[in-house]
Amino acid sequence: MSALLPLHGVTVLDLSRVLAGPYATQIFGDLGATVWKVEHPTRGDDTRAWGPIELEGESAYFLSVNRNKRSLGVDLKSDEGKALIKRLAAKADVVFENFPPGKLEALGLGFDVLREQNPKLVMTSVTAFGRVGPLSSEPGYDLVVQGYGGIMALTGPEDGAPHRVGVPIVDLTTGLNAVIGTLAALRTAERDGVGQHVDVSLFDTHLAWLGNVGSNALISGQPSPRLGNAHPNVAPYQPYPCADGWILLAVGNDGQFERLLGLEDFASLRPANGGSAEWATNNGRVTDRVVLAEKLNAVFGQRNRDDWMTMLKEVRVPCGPILRPDEALAHPQTSAAGMLATMTHATAGPFQAVASPYHLDRTPVTEYSAPPTLGADTDGVLGEALGMSADEVAQLRAAGVVK
Repeated sequence: MSALLPLHGVTVLDLSRVLAGPYATQIFGDLGATVWKVEHPTRGDDTRAWGPIELEGESAYFLSVNRNKRSLGVDLKSDEGKALIKRLAAKADVVFENFPPGKLEALGLGFDVLREQNPKLVMTSVTAFGRVGPLSSEPGYDLVVQGYGGIMALTGPEDGAPHRVGVPIVDLTTGLNAVIGTLAALRTAERDGVGQHVDVSLFDTHLAWLGNVGSNALISGQPSPRLGNAHPNVAPYQPYPCADGWILLAVGNDGQFERLLGLEDFASLRPANGGSAEWATNNGRVTDRVVLAEKLNAVFGQRNRDDWMTMLKEVRVPCGPILRPDEALAHPQTSAAGMLATMTHATAGPFQAVASPYHLDRTPVTEYSAPPTLGADTDGVLGEALGMSADEVAQLRAAGVVK
């Protein structure tokens, strides 16, 4: 990795697995940090076995969040393995972990122990519900937290079953929050010379991004209704059926709606032709959203999607298509933004992945190393970081302590 990358010189000891933690540490790796990924010595990260989509035996799931890391297989239950973790933590700037609350402490690897030899150490713990409260001992699964946090009650057809968001949104956003919290703690460690424990939970993260819906509920004291694809505070702001598919219309202000009505196709919605004068304001459109949507449905059904997009963009009314993930990844904008990266895996060969979204003009992220095979870097890291000889590592491997 280039010495010019923003986090060059930062070392992360990554004890996390599955998604939220590895996603966070991949961001650190993308931005130039050295990431030591510690895995179970025989089975590795759980997601190594999460198929069925694989590349030459390598799980696509694992490949998605573990690039730019070095893998060590270490048995954390053995005394020798615990000793290695303590020594590595003494050389690291950050420790990431997502064990159940109290698990690392029970292993003798809690923050108070690891910081003894490294006062500036930052430890970031990713948990399901935090370290306190009635749910703190519950296991952390994105689906369950989507239920607890409110998003599933908002997602899906108005009169149908609740729906989970189609990607593990709570895990991914928790990973982002873990990065932000860790960077803040690193900054204060640089300033004050003292590290700290950062606690980021899936539940807290979910509550934090309820955004306007959370504010609506707190201020109104009322349950937030499930509106399908409609918006609780803006209209028209949803998909509409065209002659050959769907179009997304996102009218964010009154001027945009006025320009929409300026198109002859929408003349029937003007007040002079039977449309409501109340639709001139957003609040009026939101209040009368059902009738407005019915009128818009009838108009949009008369033309193809691409024809509508051309017309709407000409008058600067925000709109767009609904693409499948494969279509989005193949879109010219994706290529132009440099959002696809090609890597060569040690055993699976070359493959493409979604690149880092951070575009820094002076220290750009331009190089990616493929996710490592299990234990690929055990010898290198223990030799370089701890000064262990090949014979010493071989003895630990023979004892089953390391991979």
